[in-house]
Amino acid sequence: MKRKPVLAALAAAAVLAAGGAAVALGEDGGPPRADGHRVDDASLDDHDDHDDHDDHDNHGDHDNHGDGGDDAAHDAAEHRAETAAARRLPAPEALARALSHTPGRAVSAEIDDDPDGRLVWEVEILDRAGTLRHLDIAPSDGTVLRTRPERGEDDDARAARRLLGGGATSAARAARVAAAKGTVVSVDLEEENHGHWSVETGPGGDDWAVSLDGARLTHEPDD
Repeated sequence: MKRKPVLAALAAAAVLAAGGAAVALGEDGGPPRADGHRVDDASLDDHDDHDDHDDHDNHGDHDNHGDGGDDAAHDAAEHRAETAAARRLPAPEALARALSHTPGRAVSAEIDDDPDGRLVWEVEILDRAGTLRHLDIAPSDGTVLRTRPERGEDDDARAARRLLGGGATSAARAARVAAAKGTVVSVDLEEENHGHWSVETGPGGDDWAVSLDGARLTHEPDD
């Protein structure tokens, strides 16, 4: 009866083969590593998610940086366009055109977009009846494009009458004083510090204060 030892040897070989497969695959059949241990699928997924998150964050930072650059470029282009318009018709001339149409005292003048998207001189005048009036002046030829009364500006009208009384320097004079620093793109009457003219020059967007007697010109710090 020599068949029993042969069968026993075959059974042992089968057990060893099965055991080797179990070691190679891991206890639950997961993918093996080189050292025979199973690599956890969840750890792979977590690593991929982390990489995706980092990629997303980096992409977002790049986009935000680009938006800031676009805003700065847009502002610079806007300042250049306003300065070019003001050079075609300087502030004192725009104020003279407005006052010839509506006599009174000029309170402000500014290069800005009108409702049609055109750059115009927007001028405010305190007329002889004590009413604030708004005029749009074309920088190309000084034409008065439109005029209207300013509604609900009674406090501003009273302040303008008080500040501009007694021989105060005109808006045109303040613009001429500040023109030594650049092209005037706006001039506005301010109540602070006992009253002064706030003047902006282009293309750099610098702000200046001209005293109401016209004798002092000082740089206004950025807000």
